[in-house]
Amino acid sequence: MAVEDWKTYKYSQVELKKDVRDEVHEFLTKVFNTYMVRLPPNIFKQLDIVRDKLVTLTTRFNNDNYAEFCETFSKIYRLIILDKDVGGEIKNAIRELSEKTNNFFASKGMSLCVRELSYNVLRIKVLFESSPLKDALVAVESEGRVVASTKTSDNGVCSIEVPEGKYTVYVYKYVKGGQYVYEEKTVNVPVDSEVLFDIKETKSDTEIVRERGGRPIIKEIS
Repeated sequence: MAVEDWKTYKYSQVELKKDVRDEVHEFLTKVFNTYMVRLPPNIFKQLDIVRDKLVTLTTRFNNDNYAEFCETFSKIYRLIILDKDVGGEIKNAIRELSEKTNNFFASKGMSLCVRELSYNVLRIKVLFESSPLKDALVAVESEGRVVASTKTSDNGVCSIEVPEGKYTVYVYKYVKGGQYVYEEKTVNVPVDSEVLFDIKETKSDTEIVRERGGRPIIKEIS
């Protein structure tokens, strides 16, 4: 390759990379930011962390920075979608934004960015003193937040659909005389598709508070 041809080739490479950065900036301003302004303050604050990573790609577009952006977005996306306090309209907006983000980067030949949540059925059985415990509250927590809750049937069983991940599952029911059935376990879905609580003893409210280390407990299905 002649010297002049090599210079032209190198110049084209630089221009191509610059074009990608410019396109990311355009996506940031014309798509990402338009969704941001529609969000309530608490969700805006979470997604602002993602936007910071996207801003980095407007000046330094490389595989490492792209991977960091996608990992951050996927984590925040999961937290928002699983949060029971976030309304359906906001969740739909976040889903739309993640889909548009994936489509944009796919058009640039990049790998899938925001991972969609794959739901799995978690089956739970609760025994108390070797007998099925009915109407016991079963709650699933992720990152300190309750993401799903239900009650056991007459046979002491229930099923909950949750995305793949690590959770704390707890069982709670008032028995009598200030005593409660309470136990919690850490599970990994989908590895732990079935969980058995074989509870032998009751606990006082004080004992439960101490065991949870200040984490609030829900006592009814929301």
